[in-house]
Amino acid sequence: MGLRHNSFTLACEDDWILRRYRKTSHNNNMDDEDARDVSNGKEQQKGGPTIDQNGEQEDIAGWLMKRNKLTRQWRRQWFYLKGCDLQYGDSAEKLRKTIPLTGARIEEADVGKPYAFSVKPRDSDRQYLFHADSEQEQRRWVEAICLARMSGTDGDQSQACVIQ
Repeated sequence: MGLRHNSFTLACEDDWILRRYRKTSHNNNMDDEDARDVSNGKEQQKGGPTIDQNGEQEDIAGWLMKRNKLTRQWRRQWFYLKGCDLQYGDSAEKLRKTIPLTGARIEEADVGKPYAFSVKPRDSDRQYLFHADSEQEQRRWVEAICLARMSGTDGDQSQACVIQ
């Protein structure tokens, strides 16, 4: 089955995307209509990843569908991206597991669901499969994960994410 939705690829080149975000993300502030309060764990934040005044990625949170590795069933989970870790659980108050993102591989996934992508942590055989509710949400999460995986590197390997 061919993918009909947003396409992205990752490339090991240079850190151009991080520089691009540092230059432009301060202009990506969400307005009231696009933003949702995520503190109650019920609404998903809108908009792309943002960089704070110190050049650090701001945390994002929201709902994604995640495929269970054993049952292969899709389950709605709350995700919280903080630093170089993607935490998840049944709700914002019940974040039970963590996926390390430093050096992780992020790819579009052909799993029969629209807006799907995978994350494979470095030094792990585990591949996590996700799908978002929209192309915008898929892109928001992929961009944020790409920034997180780059921010945790020790500088001896290129970590650029190219999203098309």
